[in-house]
Amino acid sequence: MPNYSFARRLLVLCSLLVVAAGCGGVATTGDLDKIQVTLGRFDVSVTNTSGRTLTDVVVEIGPAGPGSHFVAHPDRLENGETRSLAHTSFMDRDSVPFSPRNTKATHVTVVARDLDGKALRVEVPFKS
Repeated sequence: MPNYSFARRLLVLCSLLVVAAGCGGVATTGDLDKIQVTLGRFDVSVTNTSGRTLTDVVVEIGPAGPGSHFVAHPDRLENGETRSLAHTSFMDRDSVPFSPRNTKATHVTVVARDLDGKALRVEVPFKS
């Protein structure tokens, strides 16, 4: 009777590699029908497509690793308004501006509230 343990181990290893490769990046998630995020070479554009005014808007660039996040506060977006935020307008907790040369970013997160107080959140992968 042949020994199938090597073949089984190889099959399990290959399946784990496929799963790990699929989970490697950040997927676009959240309320995509209400907030659109467009990444440019030098800026991040946020568009309100919810049909209502959004308040308490916070746009955050998440770095790879344990570094602090870079945050910009556009505060309010009217219906249909697009706000372009330059990379240098994102600051970390020490007021150091974001630079793609110095920091490798993995994702951009937008958090806002509509006039009813409902929280909206969108997360997109950062592509430089």
